[in-house]
Amino acid sequence: MKVLVTGGTGYIGRILIPDLIKKGHETTVIDRGFIDYSNPADDYGSEVNILRDDIRTCDPELLKGFDAIIDLAALSNDPAGNLNTMSTWDINYVGRLRIARLAKKIGTSRYVVASSCSVYGFKDEICTEKTPVNPLTTYAEANVAVEKDNTALNDKNFRSTALRFATVFGYSPRFRLDLVINAMTFYGYKNGIIKMMRDGLQYRPFIHVKDVSRALIATIESDNDEVGGKSINVGSSSLNLQIKDVADAIKKKLGNNTEVELYGDPDNRSYKVNFDLAKELLNFETKYDLNFGIDEIINECKDGLQDIPQMHTVDYYKRLLEYETELERFSNLKSKIIL
Repeated sequence: MKVLVTGGTGYIGRILIPDLIKKGHETTVIDRGFIDYSNPADDYGSEVNILRDDIRTCDPELLKGFDAIIDLAALSNDPAGNLNTMSTWDINYVGRLRIARLAKKIGTSRYVVASSCSVYGFKDEICTEKTPVNPLTTYAEANVAVEKDNTALNDKNFRSTALRFATVFGYSPRFRLDLVINAMTFYGYKNGIIKMMRDGLQYRPFIHVKDVSRALIATIESDNDEVGGKSINVGSSSLNLQIKDVADAIKKKLGNNTEVELYGDPDNRSYKVNFDLAKELLNFETKYDLNFGIDEIINECKDGLQDIPQMHTVDYYKRLLEYETELERFSNLKSKIIL
């Protein structure tokens, strides 16, 4: 299968692209490449064609000839999405809608967009795909909109699916320290202090980045057309965890001398999620648990993993917005709408 991945040099892409290659898929990446700090070709090899371009303005001709498109390009979390709300809407909604419309217009048969369980915002009950969404941030609002409009393009010739991923964790060559398990483990190891947002009573569903890759590949490879036109929760019921339980698990790994330090205001996002539909439609279940992810990060720290600015997505974007004219141009771009 010929596969195009947008945003494919980032945190998820650094796991996904090698997995696609191992599965025998001919793979191309489109990525603007603002926060790369290592050469993606070192991870992907010469088998992958990497195009430095923007989903909002790229030539439609670049999208021709692919059997499937995996759309990862986005400002990637709630805080980053709030830095520049206009850019977030233009990239995460209008840009990805543009890619989906182009994909359908040029005859791509399978399309999947990466969304997030953050669309549930705050819920006391366990959320299924039928639970009304409650987006509390620009990032979540844009995900709700792109899910609705991109899955509406689904028909017998164009299978369009949105995957609502749980909060991602685990090591990737493009490591991120703005993800809660990653940051708590990394700084717990480096400084002996696990920083936890206030009381830690808020719930989050979690998923390892390797399982994110597996789910994306399962979606494009699936012959079940029932996955089309749907938003599907992807994660594990066993990883619906309170943040305090995550902190306890990390402390157990690092030893009792490690301290837990509270910071910030209370988190207004808390939700637990049901993942039965992914198992039913995609025959998908996660493989990697919390302990695997914690051990993996600790081992990378032992091997010399260092804290660098690009690992902090929000702070790094702030720095670029302040100092880099290139990102100013990036922020001022507007999507070329495809009707």
